Amino acid sequence: MKSRSYTHRTLKLLWGRAAGRCAVPNCRIELYVDKTQDDPIVAIGDIAHLHSHADSGPRADASLLAEQRNEYENLILLCKNCHARLDGQKNENTIERIRQLKENHEAWVRASLPERGRSRTGWKAVVIQDQWPVDALSFDAALSPDYLIGDATRINVSLGGEDWSGVAEKLRGDIQALLQNGDPFEKRIAVFPLARVSACIYAGYVLTNRPNVELFQYHRDDRTWAWPATDVGEIAQISVDGAAQPEHVFFAFDLTARINLEPLVHGFSGVRIIRIGITSPSSRWLQHPEQLRWLGITAREAFEAALCISSPSTTWHLLYAGPAPGAVKVGQQLNPTMTPRTLLYEYVHPHHVHSLTIECPNV
Repeated sequence: MKSRSYTHRTLKLLWGRAAGRCAVPNCRIELYVDKTQDDPIVAIGDIAHLHSHADSGPRADASLLAEQRNEYENLILLCKNCHARLDGQKNENTIERIRQLKENHEAWVRASLPERGRSRTGWKAVVIQDQWPVDALSFDAALSPDYLIGDATRINVSLGGEDWSGVAEKLRGDIQALLQNGDPFEKRIAVFPLARVSACIYAGYVLTNRPNVELFQYHRDDRTWAWPATDVGEIAQISVDGAAQPEHVFFAFDLTARINLEPLVHGFSGVRIIRIGITSPSSRWLQHPEQLRWLGITAREAFEAALCISSPSTTWHLLYAGPAPGAVKVGQQLNPTMTPRTLLYEYVHPHHVHSLTIECPNV
């Protein structure tokens, strides 16, 4: 008997029609292990035979030529556990039963994955925009293989001069209207923000972490919302300095620039400064969604630590120098039932000025 050898066509058909999953219906695990920092991606699936490759194996058919035994029609994709079980319990797992397993699994794949490579997951697009127009042409590419449901909800938060009155009401009204029908935890919302950071932080605060939210960055050089194919870059770190029982807590997010807090903290007593930032702030910092995930985790840890030392009279001050989707992510970490009065700031050359205030109703 010749050694096992499969043509490229056979491998493409087998792995493609099985969608890279075990064909046993109560298993169907993905037959890959994602790469790590130190190791490559690993395929852990077994190419199993309906009629055994060897004459002495399970469900063997001695009349088959070696080439026929290694063709797509005689193969099924399994995980190692299911492979061992089906071959070990050969009386129960007849050739007819395993052939039916394969046919049923491939039918399940076709039914589960709609045409043209689109998944079954639909997202509602929310655009947070200021005076800059937001190009929606690459929204679909950014979400692929998922897709958008209906028209995008556009929230325009442009200002008349520097008057922030009405911005909070606009954001709260439009986002709550989006969340009010159905279970918020079942919502899937894709946010495409291109607005001032105070508006984005407030939008994240109203959204909270209840719905499933995906955030996207507009990459101006490539004119696209799709994430580039890059490795995860630097993630934000926390540093703390100041009073143990502060009356004022300043959070400075130094991602695209380092924030000068001196003009704001001057004159205050009992101040704690919490900085969340990267080693060398840059306008090109955000290139991977994993950086956003870690920014959210880091911000939440900073806010939770500050809650432990805050009193009912403590005021928080939140200053953010970074990309718009990061501002939304930070705002999502503000607990709507526990966060003290929080002042948001906007940079107006040469200083930061107060823009919006978050008043937690339950504090």
